[in-house]
Amino acid sequence: MANAEEDAFLNGDGVGKPLGIFAETGGAEIGVTAASATEITSDEIINLVYALKRPYRKSAKFIMNDQTIAVIRKLKDENGQYLWQPSNQAGEPGKLFGYDVLTSPFVPTVAAGKPVIAFGDFSYYNIGDRGTRSFAELRELYAGNGMVGFVAKERVDGKLVLPEAVQVLKMGA
Repeated sequence: MANAEEDAFLNGDGVGKPLGIFAETGGAEIGVTAASATEITSDEIINLVYALKRPYRKSAKFIMNDQTIAVIRKLKDENGQYLWQPSNQAGEPGKLFGYDVLTSPFVPTVAAGKPVIAFGDFSYYNIGDRGTRSFAELRELYAGNGMVGFVAKERVDGKLVLPEAVQVLKMGA
């Protein structure tokens, strides 16, 4: 259930699911469009940081998938130093330009026209949880196979209530 919720909170289109951060309509604002469809530059990430208004940068974080992190971790400054700052403590996220980097397998991968990095204050993403989960045991349905099935249901909703609080880097076409 957690994976389905995470996917919906990031990519949902608002039709029968939450309105996700990466939704084309109603999601985060496009802060930067990369020049390339397959490459991200350090300048584009810097531009993404400063596309976010100052009040939101105080609590801002990056979110991207592992493939994008692999691309970002290879970026170096003019002195040959990596821009990525790995954490020295277990369980702590790495940093990029001093901001935490969170990962999700549900953030789109680097591809033409796709939004691949979100940067902002995610506290402006409101989640509505209807409270109760329901679980049903389906003994009869799978009894012929000697198995028991389960069905779980939960109602949630979500929306970025202030789209300017999160900026997205979108790949070029």
